[in-house]
Amino acid sequence: MLADISYESLKQAYSSVGITEGKVVYVTGDITKVGISLSLSKFELLNLHLKVIMDLIGLEGTIVVPTHSFSLCNTNIPFSLKNTPSETGAFSEFIRNQTGSIRQLHPFSSRTAIGKEASYICENTAPHSYGMHTPFSRMLELNSIFISVGIHPKQIVSLVHQCESDMNVPYRYTKEFIHPIETGQHTEMKAFYHLVTYLNCDIKRDKNVKIFENFEKQFKLNHSKMCHGSVWGFNMREFYKATTELMRDDIYSWLAEPPNSRPYQA
Repeated sequence: MLADISYESLKQAYSSVGITEGKVVYVTGDITKVGISLSLSKFELLNLHLKVIMDLIGLEGTIVVPTHSFSLCNTNIPFSLKNTPSETGAFSEFIRNQTGSIRQLHPFSSRTAIGKEASYICENTAPHSYGMHTPFSRMLELNSIFISVGIHPKQIVSLVHQCESDMNVPYRYTKEFIHPIETGQHTEMKAFYHLVTYLNCDIKRDKNVKIFENFEKQFKLNHSKMCHGSVWGFNMREFYKATTELMRDDIYSWLAEPPNSRPYQA
């Protein structure tokens, strides 16, 4: 899918969905879905997206991306902050390899950041994927913006799992994993934690349909065309407020219907 991609076209789209000076922005999605260009190499295209976002947020802003490596789960493959690649798309891997980027220490579910708040967001975090003292909790504290490129956010809104964690939904639990971590010249076994669903609870997901219907009744989901695709943006605090309140009233709101198999067993 070829598109006329320019600095100005990307700047207009990103700014229209809420990226402004000084903001912390969490960027996810798939930039290839908004178009590729014969006139730009892969590196040049990725760098153009990064330059536009960094120019919009300025020196006081921060960009955060998911740099997950879930293929390591239940293996003995060591995780390395420096060398383990991101499995969450080319743009996230591009950010991970930038000079000055800081990655969260979690072998399966990590985030990487560049900018003023990068160290605060990604360093000295809890060994959990979600919950207190994790990147999402700190991004919420910093009143961040969630940006989804090329894919509607209801398909990839991992922030919803922070809501589930904080609301203690009954169909999930925190599972411990002991995993090898590369530390300099050595490998150490360390404990990490990830929010997972019970195996026998027979859940049916509704792909965040109810959650976004509820969110858009109260708050703004910004949308803009970007080349041959779209980009969306929303305030993370507003999403968290709307979704945790929905879960307060219906603890199974992330699901299409309550599971038939209850209580749950791991």
